[in-house]
Amino acid sequence: MKKRIVFITDCTDTAYNELRGVILDNIKNEEIIIEPVVSVIPFSIINGNFALRLMAEAYPEGTVFSIILNPSKERPARLIGKTKKKGIYFMGANTGVFTWFFRDFGIEELYELNDPGFFPFGGKYVHAPTVAQIAMGKPLNKLGHLFDIEKVVKLDISEGTIVHIDNFGLIKFVGELTGLNEGDKLNVDVNGKTLKVVYAKRMMGRETGEWVIYPGSSFGLPELGKVRENGAKELNAKIGDIITFKKI
Repeated sequence: MKKRIVFITDCTDTAYNELRGVILDNIKNEEIIIEPVVSVIPFSIINGNFALRLMAEAYPEGTVFSIILNPSKERPARLIGKTKKKGIYFMGANTGVFTWFFRDFGIEELYELNDPGFFPFGGKYVHAPTVAQIAMGKPLNKLGHLFDIEKVVKLDISEGTIVHIDNFGLIKFVGELTGLNEGDKLNVDVNGKTLKVVYAKRMMGRETGEWVIYPGSSFGLPELGKVRENGAKELNAKIGDIITFKKI
């Protein structure tokens, strides 16, 4: 089975091509496929959590995820390992970006990469070569030493937190839409603004410009959007903002 490498990163300019080039130079194996970059909001561990969890759902067993996303002042440990569910391999800094992923997929193996020291653009000089070795089947215990699971940083993503905004301005957030029926009206608060919103199962079936809250496409997360318009831009909504709602 072909092995796939997926970069989840905010390094989405020429830096991504550098990462990809390093992998290609190291693997020299056409059985390994490097997927298109999964772009996240710069420095956003919340958005990184969502993106990793979403991609883990989508990609097949044995995929190798490289998460290059580090806003930390101090140098965190670089973690490598494998999940219990689907046998997914991973590498990334211990910043809290693995919280959602580890909770739902479990940990079968967990190591701290043997520290080669500081490099400017560690993603290129440390992460990418290591990910290539993982994809080629090098045992994880040859690349690092055991890491205490209790030391894994956990991120608290509270109810209502915006975790992703797509290019249409549709807003995904943490929560549950229970007890609602088609056409119910709600007050939705975000960024100090109160919106009059309707609940619908099919958002695009509503009128253009109407605010709608609806069951989204990503493992049950609700979404808020303005039909055929960019609602997030209008609200100046950002990852990490909180949404609350109440049926009228």
